[in-house]
Amino acid sequence: MNFSKVKLQMVQEKNYSYNSKIVKSAKDIVKYINDIEELNKATEEHTILICLNARNNIIAYSQVAKGGLNYCNLDLKTIFKTILLSNANKFILCHNHPSGTARPSAKDINITNMIKDISKVMGVQFLDHIVIANDDFVSCI
Repeated sequence: MNFSKVKLQMVQEKNYSYNSKIVKSAKDIVKYINDIEELNKATEEHTILICLNARNNIIAYSQVAKGGLNYCNLDLKTIFKTILLSNANKFILCHNHPSGTARPSAKDINITNMIKDISKVMGVQFLDHIVIANDDFVSCI
């Protein structure tokens, strides 16, 4: 049986800048993500992971899932692998509801609670899970 030595790396696709030094609120996150990804206008569900350092500076973001009109299957391993490879201390998840209603579904609440539990074990702070719809947003936490 053969095995391999491996090396994990993150690849920066593009750099962005933002005016504020730190993230102060969910409103800040929604503005940044809508400016870059136009999540509020997407016609299918997308889930975006925002990684932050200890000072609440955004250090990376990644689309971790893309779904259909009313679903987006999240792979928790992908979320936490991205957080760890980013050397993040904290993270925020955002996803959109193309239906136009920002109210979190029961599935949204359940996955949020699972991620809360895992983040405690992993030693990273889960700050928020934000649902975006049109010009509205709601926290699942």
